[in-house]
Amino acid sequence: MKTIATPFVFMCALALFGTTALGQTTITAVDITAELAVGDSLAYRIDTATSTLAIGVQGLTSWNFSSLRSDSSLTLRSVVVSGTPFTAQFPGATNAFQTSFTYVFSGVPIPVTAYVYFQISGNLLNLGEGANGSLGPFPGSAVITNIPGDVFYSLPMTIGTKWTSTYLDTSVFTLNGSPIQETGVAHRTSYVVDAYGPMTMPGGSVHDALRIKKNDTTAKGVYINYIFLARDGASVQVTAANTSQPESGTIQIVQSANWNGQVFSPLPIQLASFNASQNTSGAGVLLRWSTLSEVNNYGFEVQRGALAGGEFVTVSGAVIPGHGTTAVQQAYSYTDGSAQAGTWYYRLKQIDLDGAVHYSDPAKVEVQPGGTHQEVPAVFSLGQNFPNPFNPETTIRYTLPSRSHVLLAVYNALGERVAVLAEGEQESGIHEVRFDGSALASGVYFYRLQSTGFMQTKKLSLLK
Repeated sequence: MKTIATPFVFMCALALFGTTALGQTTITAVDITAELAVGDSLAYRIDTATSTLAIGVQGLTSWNFSSLRSDSSLTLRSVVVSGTPFTAQFPGATNAFQTSFTYVFSGVPIPVTAYVYFQISGNLLNLGEGANGSLGPFPGSAVITNIPGDVFYSLPMTIGTKWTSTYLDTSVFTLNGSPIQETGVAHRTSYVVDAYGPMTMPGGSVHDALRIKKNDTTAKGVYINYIFLARDGASVQVTAANTSQPESGTIQIVQSANWNGQVFSPLPIQLASFNASQNTSGAGVLLRWSTLSEVNNYGFEVQRGALAGGEFVTVSGAVIPGHGTTAVQQAYSYTDGSAQAGTWYYRLKQIDLDGAVHYSDPAKVEVQPGGTHQEVPAVFSLGQNFPNPFNPETTIRYTLPSRSHVLLAVYNALGERVAVLAEGEQESGIHEVRFDGSALASGVYFYRLQSTGFMQTKKLSLLK
């Protein structure tokens, strides 16, 4: 795993692993293989406000991470290695995770699809990562290879387990097929499992966990990481502010705290939208969602919780039949008349015909006394246009958590602005605009939403 200078591996390393149920904790290769099942996903969250963390003591201890926030998130999905674009660079990989994010290069947002590669061979090895993106019309890629693979976990792993990993990570960057940079960093990393005990996560769930202290030494410096792991995938990771920090009690950390609740299976549907708002025609909360397609969808349960990352409970009677397998867009709604005044989070529990369950991301709503309508999205977001590809019109939806100055514009592959869809001050809430591409040629375009402290870009395709 890389230092804080390579955040992608830093993030993806948390996606994985676990412990046994109670008391003395042990992680085995069987546990890890189960956590890496193809199709499973992880909602990886980043808390950018936390600057100190109570890391407990060595040996038997406990941790309370219930105050961690979810300032941003990244979804990682376990995929079949043979279907990824970097199999040649990682021939020994047995498992891979895929994610998408936006990388800003010289002020230009670049949509990126990235992969992290692992090998389970007695121990767990982190082989490296690869990413694809485009700078305007020019395709680019980055590949970081660990030679030999970083021994990320020595298995089986329990209290007192120690190991070292020595490797060279080599980074190769290309643009339009030509290498533009190649660098190498030597690592000597030592690990020790020095504590175990109950770990409380945001929302109040408790998991039996291990604490791993990681000391990563490179020519750039020494980095001390603490990794807290539980069997169902719940985990927290932080980097100590400096090497003089104590090994117990509360320490200063740098950049952010990174955490996740647990591994989950993704929705086997294309969810186009999911919104929660106070019901204007009666009591409670009105939920609306739509799907672009469905596969073996038995139906949905509506769940409600008081925290975005906390415990959710199915609303009594909130079971909505699905449409099985269909490629036709479907619309759903449900009114939760039992919701009282306050802040609530809702999510969908989707059920397959074979009984497997999957969960959507949560939607936030503020319920005001007296029936006043106020829908407050939790975060800035830019949705995927629908339909896509399109001819000649498509719909773009975005959310604002507060009154904001926004610019929503469309750009061609050269980065030239071809349309402005929204500009100026707008109130918080869910916004929707139509884009008419009848005056443009067929091709790939990009649409970007900019506001204070937020920018996101997505791709759309015009086919005539």
